[in-house]
Amino acid sequence: MNKLKISSKCEKKDFKNMLLGLSQKTLNDFTYFGKISKKNVEKIIFSELKDNKKIRFFIFLENELIGYSFLSKFIRKSKKHVCTYGIVIGDKWQGKGFGYQICKHMIETAWKKKFEKIWLTTYYDNKAALKVYKKLGFIVEGIFINEEKIHGKPRHVISMGLFKNNKNIRKTHQKIFKILN
Repeated sequence: MNKLKISSKCEKKDFKNMLLGLSQKTLNDFTYFGKISKKNVEKIIFSELKDNKKIRFFIFLENELIGYSFLSKFIRKSKKHVCTYGIVIGDKWQGKGFGYQICKHMIETAWKKKFEKIWLTTYYDNKAALKVYKKLGFIVEGIFINEEKIHGKPRHVISMGLFKNNKNIRKTHQKIFKILN
């Protein structure tokens, strides 16, 4: 497998080109930035790069930016042990294992930064992402029915978590769901 280079920095023009090169399908699955267009891409990049709550990962393959991901810290003191997680891989690089590789790197980074839980959301029909997250050990924590509308159509959102110390997490998870049912 090709060697990825992961950096916390990126040339704005490379970031812009990567974002503008994403297909509509990829944008529908990675709605974090909302609609990306030539008119708003500079504003999106400026906002993203100045966000000091994020640990950014720019993913390069042979000097080409193929993806972007981040871990984001919570401001609330009661959630300082949790980070959120986001990732997007350029279309021509999807399905080649690069997402899995960067996710493993992000998880290692989160644990080194003393986070105890990584939380993410994805759409129920984003089967490729769900497969990767489950393989990495994320568990489903919740299902949000008709949570978002994309092009007027409702989409269900899956909330997932990965725990640094996952001892008894599955038992706790099952116990809570049993109480709720």
